[in-house]
Amino acid sequence: MKINFFWLLIFPLFVLAQSDGYWDKARSTSRLITVSARDRIVVPIEELPTGTTEIVFRITLLDENQKLSSSLVSLLKAIPDPTGISAGSAGAVFLLSKISGDDQCRYGLFSSSEAALAYQKEGTTEPACFYQSESINKDARRLSLESSACLKNKVIWFGFESKNWIMKQRIALEVVPWVDYKLSRGWTPDKRKSVIDICKTTDLSQKLPDADDYCVCVSNKIQKQYKYSEYQKLLAAEKTKAFRD
Repeated sequence: MKINFFWLLIFPLFVLAQSDGYWDKARSTSRLITVSARDRIVVPIEELPTGTTEIVFRITLLDENQKLSSSLVSLLKAIPDPTGISAGSAGAVFLLSKISGDDQCRYGLFSSSEAALAYQKEGTTEPACFYQSESINKDARRLSLESSACLKNKVIWFGFESKNWIMKQRIALEVVPWVDYKLSRGWTPDKRKSVIDICKTTDLSQKLPDADDYCVCVSNKIQKQYKYSEYQKLLAAEKTKAFRD
């Protein structure tokens, strides 16, 4: 009842908060993995959508016939952005709202298939973009594009090493990406800069005293009207018209 009351108190604040992105539940990963005794296995997650800036993942080892009490996606429904996960009690509820069995494992994250296969065959952990060296039976973490090299590619490989010497293990892996609205349209900083640079070469911008402000405005309008993939496909005459409009 205390946890439910807590969510009733903070949920209106979450709803009122302005959000710059969304949890992409359609592109989330939810897998139940079986690892043989003393074995290592690597598993790729679903391809991260364009604009992913953070991921939240949860690993839970389950005993025989044991099931998760609640999915990661269902927990994230009440948290409108990644900052809410680590904000005081919200973080505690998130981390503790899961069960686990007695088995333990080590795991690592890899940003390339070559690094993942090296881990599976030889146990090589040096290329891992994240490695949990202590054996765990449950874990939950948030990784961001700014702080982790794991998100530099669209696919992440999870590697698991069983610490059970006799029986196989059941591991529940859940990964949910956070997608930035603007970046999901494909407009990276370099691509936005390219539009501004083109704008600065136009006759009109060269006649204006505030050319930078003007070109930023033009860039914003083009980003709003087109995804970058759509903008790329425009003919030269169509791009010229887009700038003029």
